[in-house]
Amino acid sequence: MDSAYNSQSMAGWRPYDPWPSPVREALEQLMHEPRPRSAGPVPMPMNVYEEGDALVVEASLPGVAPDDVELSSQDGVLTIRARARVARREYLHQEIHDVEYLRRISLPADCRFEQAEASAEHGVIVVRVPKVRPKPPEKIRIQITRKQSA
Repeated sequence: MDSAYNSQSMAGWRPYDPWPSPVREALEQLMHEPRPRSAGPVPMPMNVYEEGDALVVEASLPGVAPDDVELSSQDGVLTIRARARVARREYLHQEIHDVEYLRRISLPADCRFEQAEASAEHGVIVVRVPKVRPKPPEKIRIQITRKQSA
């Protein structure tokens, strides 16, 4: 095998090369450019399942403090809005940024959001929304009235 072909030449340059390389310059520029901010909130990953008489929503919100989560429901739609905040300081390298999360899911008609409970642990918000038990069908007696003939 050619001695010039080694693991260092696979990347196209060695970090200590004294001459500029277009690939090296492009990678350095990419690493030092600020990340583009998204146009708006991003959806968080979630799991939704039924457990007993409740609908359970688990939302993964890394870096979000429980006080920075807002849960609301209107017209049968659960809205989860959250914000992960990163300290403002002079970073030598920064890849973690503030993130705003937003997700809306339709709740089944038998869910009672006003009785919902939420908890947070290890960056996961768990919302338990009780469901109303369906009433058993009621029997209605039909009264038959007969007209008497005259």
